[in-house]
Amino acid sequence: MKLPALAALATCLSLPAYAEKVTIGCPLVAQYSDNDINYLIGEVRSVVGDQEAGRIYAHYLDLRNACRVNGDAVRTVTVSPTLRDWLAQNGVDIRRFARRL
Repeated sequence: MKLPALAALATCLSLPAYAEKVTIGCPLVAQYSDNDINYLIGEVRSVVGDQEAGRIYAHYLDLRNACRVNGDAVRTVTVSPTLRDWLAQNGVDIRRFARRL
């Protein structure tokens, strides 16, 4: 799996301040395995640190669990400038992966 695709999921699941808001749903979450997510969290942790990476993972788990009950579940989250810049450097356009608010 390509890093940009995984990084897009991290973008959609982050929650720090000064962010642009995006809304994601179950179809995006369903594209990735637990192994993919664990790899992604490792990559993101090196960029944004343990605290933000932990928040990203917690949001992922929340949405994944909500999707098991309701396939139409969505979450609106924020993308930190650090993560947004890292994604841009890796060629990820978050608007491709999530609806901006």
